[in-house]
Amino acid sequence: MNKKRIIWWVITIGYCYMIFHATGSPSFTGDSTSSMLGDSIKTVYDFLGISWDPYLLVDQLNFIIRKSGHVIAFGLLGILFRFALGDIKRAYLYAWILTTVYAMTDEFHQSLVPSRTASIMDVGLDSIGAGLALLALWIFNKRKGKL
Repeated sequence: MNKKRIIWWVITIGYCYMIFHATGSPSFTGDSTSSMLGDSIKTVYDFLGISWDPYLLVDQLNFIIRKSGHVIAFGLLGILFRFALGDIKRAYLYAWILTTVYAMTDEFHQSLVPSRTASIMDVGLDSIGAGLALLALWIFNKRKGKL
């Protein structure tokens, strides 16, 4: 294995650790995000003199932010796996599989954390995020003539 691929594997494993750490932390729960959003929106409403209950909006924003976070985080992981795999045959497919398997293990990890829950829907979003990011990378490389 060449030096460049070793560096990509170190970066990829480090990113996996960051995901593992974040999903084991109570500060990354839905309740934590919801509370932060609610307080922020309430502050804006108070400043603008709006008397409407800001917490009606919080659940929808919380859902959008958290689920798009899954797509983005695991899209990046898919790309990192692709670079770490190098120029092997079917690297895009293997990167997607590795990302999806990691998403499954991450959800299992969350099921063991008292303040967290596991969700098969999140695994699906993670897998979709990886697939979309890898497809975009493939299209980019195809247009650049690297494939």
